[in-house]
Amino acid sequence: MNIKDKKLIIKRYEDRFKEHGINVQALASGSTDHQKIRFDALLEVGNLNGKTVLDIGCGFGDFYGYLKEKGITAKYIGVDICPPFIDVCKERFPEAAFEVCDIENSTPEGKFDYVISSQTFNNKLQFSDNEKVIRNVIKKCYEICEEGVAVDMMTKYVDFEEPRLHYYSPEEIFTFCKKLTKRVTLRHDYPLFEFMIYLYKDFKGWKK
Repeated sequence: MNIKDKKLIIKRYEDRFKEHGINVQALASGSTDHQKIRFDALLEVGNLNGKTVLDIGCGFGDFYGYLKEKGITAKYIGVDICPPFIDVCKERFPEAAFEVCDIENSTPEGKFDYVISSQTFNNKLQFSDNEKVIRNVIKKCYEICEEGVAVDMMTKYVDFEEPRLHYYSPEEIFTFCKKLTKRVTLRHDYPLFEFMIYLYKDFKGWKK
C-alpha cells in the first residue's frame, strides 16, 4: 500500500476515535449486531481453542473479547496500523499481545495456526490498487498460517456502492485463492453486504 494511503487511513480512524471513543462507530463497520454476525462467521473457520490466532486490523481487540465471552482460550496476537487503537487494546486486554504493524511490510515473529482479518481492507485507496493490496495480504496470510485463514470483504453484489468503499468480486477472489491452495471456502450466506473467504493448508493429493 502506498504510504499516502496508509497515512490517510490512520488519520481517518484517529479522527473517528476522537469523535466516538471506544465504540464500533469509530471503526465504521456497522453496528455491534453486524460485528457479531462477522465474528460468528470468522469463528467457523476452525476450532480456535488452544490455537495461536493473528488478528490483522484488530481495531479495539473486539474479536479477542468475543473469544473470551465464548470461553475460547487462544494465544491471541492483534495488529493494527493505528497506534491509538493498539494503546486501547493493551489497556483493555493486558493478558493478550498487541502491536502496531503493517502486515504488508512486516509480521509478528513466528507462524500462527489461524490468521483472520475483518473489515480491514474495504477503504477505497487513492494511491494504491485495492485488488493488488488484498491479494498481497491474502498471500502473506496464507504463508504465515499453519492451519487456516479467514478474511471478509465488501461484495460487488449490492444495489448501491458507497464512494469511500471498495467492493470485491467474490468469484475473482475465489479464483485467486485457488491458486494458493486447493482448499478454499467462499462464504456469501450471512446477512451482510459482504463475503468471507477461508483458506486452508493444501494437501498433496489423493493416494489410492
